[in-house]
Amino acid sequence: MKYLQILVLALLSGLAIAPAVAEDEGDGGSELPVLYQVQTAAVRQHTVDELLHVYGKVSFDDAWLQNISLAYAGQIIRLPVVAGEQVAKGQLLAEVATDPAAAAAWQQALSAVKFAQAEVDRMRSQLADQLATKSQLAAAEKAVADSQAQLHQLRQQGVGKGIRRILSPFPAVIAAIPVQAGQRVAAGVTLLQLGKPDRLKVLLGVEAEDVGSVAAGHPVYIHPAMRDDVKVTASVDQILRAINPQTRLVDVLVRLSGSQAKPFLAGMAVSADIVGRTFRDALIIPRQAVMYDAGAAYVMRIENGVARRVPVRILLEKDESVVVQGELAAGEAIATIGVAEVTDGDRVRVQGASKAATQ
Repeated sequence: MKYLQILVLALLSGLAIAPAVAEDEGDGGSELPVLYQVQTAAVRQHTVDELLHVYGKVSFDDAWLQNISLAYAGQIIRLPVVAGEQVAKGQLLAEVATDPAAAAAWQQALSAVKFAQAEVDRMRSQLADQLATKSQLAAAEKAVADSQAQLHQLRQQGVGKGIRRILSPFPAVIAAIPVQAGQRVAAGVTLLQLGKPDRLKVLLGVEAEDVGSVAAGHPVYIHPAMRDDVKVTASVDQILRAINPQTRLVDVLVRLSGSQAKPFLAGMAVSADIVGRTFRDALIIPRQAVMYDAGAAYVMRIENGVARRVPVRILLEKDESVVVQGELAAGEAIATIGVAEVTDGDRVRVQGASKAATQ
């Protein structure tokens, strides 16, 4: 009896399943089974700037450096300042004693003026007595003018003073002191070099292959190497067309003036971001969406639950995103997570938007 009940139940089950199987076999338009589950992100489109992260060093702007020197030989008596010191306008920088030869030249010029003036007086007296001619008087007056010009030149050079006090011509920072107290210096030798604290330059090192994407006028965001919270916006002044032998990089010159220069000191190391190429209406996708096959990049676009392979070309990598070129449009969904095993034409189920899609 129990065996008969089991047989009846089996027959009834077979009758219940048979129509479903028949119906399924007869339906030629049934959907293929889902093979993979993926997460997607939407293709974004907006303007993207390429940022070149570089390093450099601050120094005084050469265009505003001033060398202090004397037009005559002398001896350094006193140097009351040090390199790096900030000085006010009119502050004493050095005291220099006139070289004996220069002092002798001054005395000779004084004597020449006195002699020439006496000669003029004598010529005038003789002319009055008709013992000299007007041309002789004119020659004597010319000798006076020449000797006075020589004396004036020496006075302008400061030779007339036994000890010359050199004062700062403007508020400055002592950039360099190439001499020492007690040293004898020749005419024209630099005694001090003054820089303006509000006129600085920055040389940033750029890889040679990246120089082509940088041009004068491009924005630059500079901050001290150890302080990310202080940032100054400037622009590229010029690109030096030579490899720096020390860094093996190409120097990009940026000039800072006024308030731009306040956070920086000469000799300070800085880091910067230079705006290189600008991609307008660029297609941006998450970096993890890009797959490679034999070195060629591609993404999987999801269309009505089906994965379609789309070749792309990487134009720029920026943080967790990439700028690509390919048959994509803004707003289209591309697979980001679970895409590694997906092939063209596979049916997929979308679980949700990946975190990269919201960035």
